[in-house]
Amino acid sequence: MGAANETRIRFSAKQSFAFRLLEYSPEVTEILYGGAAGGGKTWFGCNWQIYRRINYPGTRGAIGRDELKKLRRTTLKTFFDCWTTFWADSTHAVTIRYNEQAGSIQFSNGSEIVLLDLHQYPSDPDFTSLGSLEITDAFVDEATEVTEKSVQILTSRIRYRLDLLPVREPKILLAGNPAHNWVKFRFIKDRDGNPIETEEEAS
Repeated sequence: MGAANETRIRFSAKQSFAFRLLEYSPEVTEILYGGAAGGGKTWFGCNWQIYRRINYPGTRGAIGRDELKKLRRTTLKTFFDCWTTFWADSTHAVTIRYNEQAGSIQFSNGSEIVLLDLHQYPSDPDFTSLGSLEITDAFVDEATEVTEKSVQILTSRIRYRLDLLPVREPKILLAGNPAHNWVKFRFIKDRDGNPIETEEEAS
């Protein structure tokens, strides 16, 4: 697993399966990663983002959540825990700098992660704030809290330096457990109650 092998990370079988699909499957462009509370959803998403930024210098990832204050209070703390525990002392010799005002994490190899507020505010129902954004991939934490439209628009922004990747298709990771909303209808059962066939079921 490249640079991840140079750290102390040990993915579970489920996490390893999701990682392989994200990194090596041209057919899979989006993944819903669920599980019980404390099951490693945010942990997995943060490590995937760090892995990509280190292994593909000059790329730009995004980590988003319904509100930026929630992201900073929860997801970002997990991100820094992951960095300190698994990556800061590894042999890749990459450092990071967090710019709170800009809402970004800069990597010394030219990569970047932008932190996004994906709440659908009445003042910006069409997410024009994302209009000029260009990213390489994205991780949305607690995806059931955001709207389907926000994910659709974010996905349309995934086009930055895809030529640097071994698999050039856009990749977005959604973490969360399906509530009775668009996430369930898209990944579990449609509105008529018919099961959605997933890559895991088909494999």
